[in-house]
Amino acid sequence: MDTNIAAWMIAGGPSIENPTAERDREHLRAFRESQRVAHIGLIDRLRGFARRASTEDDLVTCAA
Repeated sequence: MDTNIAAWMIAGGPSIENPTAERDREHLRAFRESQRVAHIGLIDRLRGFARRASTEDDLVTCAA
């Protein structure tokens, strides 16, 4: 018996893709990615608190 055929049979043979299941998987991947990107770590939060306010002059109210 060919090893590729044996591996194919062990893996379950032909698999029919369910479009609903594939769509759900893709939505879950996108959701997890958006959560990962939106997550702000503790160090970044502390840096945000420690960051000083901008001391740049406002050009709208500047007399120059």
